[in-house]
Amino acid sequence: MLDGREYYFHSDFREWIRYELLMTDGDVDDSLRYGLAAELIFTPEQDIPLTRETADFLRWFYHCGEPPRSYDENDSEYFLESRLPYRFDADFKYIHAAFLELYGIDLITVDYLHWWTFRGLFSSLHDCRFTDIVNYRTAETGDMSEKMREHYVKMQEIFELPISRTERLRIEEARRMLL
Repeated sequence: MLDGREYYFHSDFREWIRYELLMTDGDVDDSLRYGLAAELIFTPEQDIPLTRETADFLRWFYHCGEPPRSYDENDSEYFLESRLPYRFDADFKYIHAAFLELYGIDLITVDYLHWWTFRGLFSSLHDCRFTDIVNYRTAETGDMSEKMREHYVKMQEIFELPISRTERLRIEEARRMLL
């Protein structure tokens, strides 16, 4: 229910993966982000109002029923304030294999999997190639032996996530300013 009206929306994990990819894409203009998200999540024949209540609902559902955090007008900061240690588009083959191995669920052929169920299972992944990769990406190497640090740095380079064109330009600009 939004503004006293009932709306239908997609709750399958596939749409919510697309939602996360949209919300974390640094190349998407902030002013377009929630309009595109609403088009993705709500069925097309509905005239969904693009209000703060709509954005709060999208965030609430994405976070599996947790109350929306406060945020400022720069909505992308809500998602981009810290980089995720994974990206569904870059890591899907590992996530797919982990779901098959640990849960017997084929994410490609499953007819429907509710986003909240998917997130619970995703958050519980363990002892698989995907979690090894995430561990490499997030490891603090400062206290490691030199040999271990070299290994982790090499693995971090191998499994480095792609960055958006906009983010790459920001990094290049920051480097120029430091020189």
